[in-house]
Amino acid sequence: MKVAICNLPLKSAHKTRGIGYYTSYLLEALKQDSLIEVEEFINLSEDSDADIVHYPWFDLFFHTLPIKRKFPTVVTIHDVIPLVFSKDYPVGLKGKINFILQKIALASCKYIITDSNISKKDIIKHLRVEDKKVTVIPLAADPKFKVLNNDTELLHIKRQYRLPDQFLLYVGDANWVKNLPFLIEGFRQFIKSSGLENVKLVLIGGVFLKDVENINHPELRSLRQVNRLIKEYGLGEYVIRPGQIETEELVAFYNLATLYIQPSLYEGFGLPILQALACGTPVVSSNRGSMPEIGGQSAVYFDPENLKQFTSIIQELVENTSIRNKLSKLGIKQAAKFSWRKTAEETKLVYFKAIKNE
Repeated sequence: MKVAICNLPLKSAHKTRGIGYYTSYLLEALKQDSLIEVEEFINLSEDSDADIVHYPWFDLFFHTLPIKRKFPTVVTIHDVIPLVFSKDYPVGLKGKINFILQKIALASCKYIITDSNISKKDIIKHLRVEDKKVTVIPLAADPKFKVLNNDTELLHIKRQYRLPDQFLLYVGDANWVKNLPFLIEGFRQFIKSSGLENVKLVLIGGVFLKDVENINHPELRSLRQVNRLIKEYGLGEYVIRPGQIETEELVAFYNLATLYIQPSLYEGFGLPILQALACGTPVVSSNRGSMPEIGGQSAVYFDPENLKQFTSIIQELVENTSIRNKLSKLGIKQAAKFSWRKTAEETKLVYFKAIKNE
């Protein structure tokens, strides 16, 4: 079977984001399958002899999926967050026109792959496609994310970034749906009420080092609010922002963290949760979106609008080593359920079904 996969996400700004991550690891895993011949493309040639074409992303408001196609097509839609929270993601006229074109193109695709059951539900609702057309195939963490036993390596990272013995960790972006002002408010209340002022908060992501105060962009409003709250509450010495770091360093941060926090109002998958679990880091997560699907019984969940509940959970876990150790063991078992080999195998089955027109 010859599969043509669009690798445009690896040539664009998506390269360092979730879509680029998915495209890269899926390609690598599929190329290890002896039954599949992979052809990468940006613009597919009419001379191609592919059996199936796969677009590993779907942009709601840019015309990325051709309407006329020569080959059976599979497309991955990771989430439809801008449709779920339409009031918070305003779209101009051009975006609305592109959305119509994308829906027309989507109608003739054989199958849609998505990352979670909640995303499948939202795709069916907002894009009006049949249930049987959408297949859920979870992602996986890079095998580099694991428990580290090299104390020298961990001590080096701890000293390099001046990390305390205990810290809460967040990894990712800072857009509105990530709910970071809630995290800052909750952290402030936690250190104020618990007396645990030696505990710090680490925010990892290049976005946290951007100067956004004079940039009027809707997706940066939340980050500006985060910066304002840190300054207003005098939390500068309690919040550590290393910026964008290498994967090996990120693995060490997870291993050193007391807790990993995911406060999002919605995630189509929530890859950092899986990365944390694989590293044995206890996870405290919002109970919205796909996050309970990813964390299963190994994470502790909270209502992302209930500060009192959140701070209470954080305090209990920071103070209770026994519970954290139990969560760590459960997390490692949960993470082992996900792998790129499994993702590729399930994706291959979708290809076969599409070719057979089942």
